[in-house]
Amino acid sequence: MYAEQTQPSHTVQVNNGLAGRILVVDDDRAFGGFMLASLSSRGHDVEWAGCILDALGNLYSERYDLVIIDLRLPDGNGLELLRQATEEGLLTQSAAIILTGHDFDEPDDIRVFHKPLDIESFLDRMGEIIAHTKKREVARSTRPPAHARGTSHDRGRRSDKQAKIELVLYVSPSSEKCQKAVRTIQQVLEQYDAQQVNFSVCDLTGRPSTAEEDAVVFTPTLVKRGPGPRTWIVGNLDQPELLVDLLEVSGVDRKKD
Repeated sequence: MYAEQTQPSHTVQVNNGLAGRILVVDDDRAFGGFMLASLSSRGHDVEWAGCILDALGNLYSERYDLVIIDLRLPDGNGLELLRQATEEGLLTQSAAIILTGHDFDEPDDIRVFHKPLDIESFLDRMGEIIAHTKKREVARSTRPPAHARGTSHDRGRRSDKQAKIELVLYVSPSSEKCQKAVRTIQQVLEQYDAQQVNFSVCDLTGRPSTAEEDAVVFTPTLVKRGPGPRTWIVGNLDQPELLVDLLEVSGVDRKKD
């Protein structure tokens, strides 16, 4: 882990109820430092890890409301971290964001923060995601115990239903990058069992209110609502390998020949 993690970060106190604990996983020290300072300025308690191994160490020892993961890490793929942490039950009370794209000359890439409006919108959405995460955790803690929610047979049927992955792609139709994302996702999904995938496309410009639950502001953004922690994939989605990894991590079966 980076030495900076052991130092207390400067925190601006806020009273909007959106502050939370965040883990940033990225091997780029400059970008990580920028994220640390930006998120801390909103009152969040932020820690930083530079690889999968260090991030798992953080997740074993602490609970986070939000984990922001770079797709490419020195010891593997960010989705591998997501899979391992999910299997170990380390993200049951967390949301996760996968950052994609390393081309810093792309103005709408999530990893490019040249415009103040972009970073402010990003920070606003991080706060909203944390608020949703905390709200879901409160709702989960107030649910009746499992034995009071039906028979084991009923619970088994619900479990099977929850195993299907739910994906929502938020787009701006005029964006070429969004159009590529739609085509790529549709092509990849043709290789998988359609009964296990619930995929929909949402026009963020025409129906902005539909994005409130997922706190989406950048397009294209792919949201995995389940199973496991709600996960946002923001940035370049025109590479099929990213979606294939996500489907494999989520246990979706390929079509049988």
